[in-house]
This record gives sequence, C-alpha cells and structure tokens, in this order.
Amino acid sequence: MQAMPERWTPETYNDFLAELKQEADEAYRLFNEKLLASELPTLGLRLPFLRKTAKAIAKGDPNGFLAVCGKTYHEERLLYGLVAAELPYADFLPHSDKMAKFLVENWAICDTFCSSLKKVLSHKADKAHYFRYISVYLSSLNPWTVRVWLIVMLHHYLTPTTINTVLTRTLAVDSDFYYVRMAQAWLLAEAWVKFPEETKKAVLAADLDPWVFRKFVQKARESRRVSDEDKEYLKSLLS
Repeated sequence: MQAMPERWTPETYNDFLAELKQEADEAYRLFNEKLLASELPTLGLRLPFLRKTAKAIAKGDPNGFLAVCGKTYHEERLLYGLVAAELPYADFLPHSDKMAKFLVENWAICDTFCSSLKKVLSHKADKAHYFRYISVYLSSLNPWTVRVWLIVMLHHYLTPTTINTVLTRTLAVDSDFYYVRMAQAWLLAEAWVKFPEETKKAVLAADLDPWVFRKFVQKARESRRVSDEDKEYLKSLLS
C-alpha cells in the first residue's frame, strides 16, 4: 500500500478503502464468509496485513483515522479496533466502548480486538482501572458486549490478583447466546490451566448451565497444558 495520509478526511479514507479492496484475496473472502457466519460483507484481507496496516496508521494520525473509519465491512471494524488499541490508554477508553457496544458483530472482531490490548494495558494502573471500567459490559443487553468482557478477561486478567473475581463474575453470566456460552466455557478452561484449584472450587460450587459445563470440560480436556490426571478427573465429572 501507499504511505498513509498525513491527515484523514472522508476523501482520503475513500482512497484508502479503494486500496484495501485492491489488496483483497477473493478465495480468502469466500472462506472467511463461511467461517464468520456474519451479516457484514468481508473484503478478504488477512489479519497480519491488517495488523501491519493498523500500526502504520497509528504512527501518523490515528485519531483522524478513527473519526472517518467506516463500519460497512468486516475489515473496517477490525482496523478500528486495532488502531484504537495503539492509542494512549485515556484516549482508548471511548473507543473500547464503541467497539464493545456497537462495532463487534461477530466472534472474530470480538476476539481480535480483545486479544490486541496488551500494549494499551501495559501500565499496571491502567490495567487495574480497565478491569473496573469494563465491569458494566456484563450488564449489557447486547450479548456481544458481554462476550467482549469475557474474552478480555481470558486474555488479560487470569492473574493471581483477579482470578477469583473473574471466576465469580463468569460463573454468574446467564445467557442463551451461543457465542457468550462458548466464551464462558473457553474462559473457564483457560482458568483451569492457570489456576486449577481455584477454578475447581469455584465451578463445583456454582450452578453452572449443563451445556456450558460440558463445553468447559471438553475444552479443558483438549488442552495440552492440562495434566492427564486432571483430564481424567474432569471426565469423571460428566458421569
């Protein structure tokens, strides 16, 4: 791609979008459409290319880009989240809300955004603040917002200081939305890997939905980081 514009306007953004379309891979677009099961059209751009593009944007005028970034295509929303994650923490917060409440429309946008926050949460005080800040996402009526909370916890807050709170809140989630339930199971499986005793105690004491429980056991037993002994124990819980 050509160099990023010094200042983003609707016109320069449209030129940028036209360049993105020239980089698209039609075979990958068709594959992605089936994988995502999303209502958003997709261009067919691979994630490494989008990450590289986001970093290039962030070196110039990231706020200008975010002000004009479209939301029609899957990749536009991915870029919005990736560029936002390059901002200083205080500037990032309103963009986190926009992603969680309005722009996350499928599991790939959710998980890519949530897994890309290591830099913006690199300072201990900011990370602690964000843990408190996004607790309101759990009470959202938008299930994708709830999934954002779960996947952020999975990637960034399975730590000694937050594990018990994360487990308590995760086990309290009650949703019939498939992608929330899968995120619950995935988070609990990851928690078992890192904190097996704490997770065991919390899960056994909870009234966890049977479907989520089975998926949690399945995902934990599929992990190479869970001991054979623990896998047998988890299997016994299903009988």
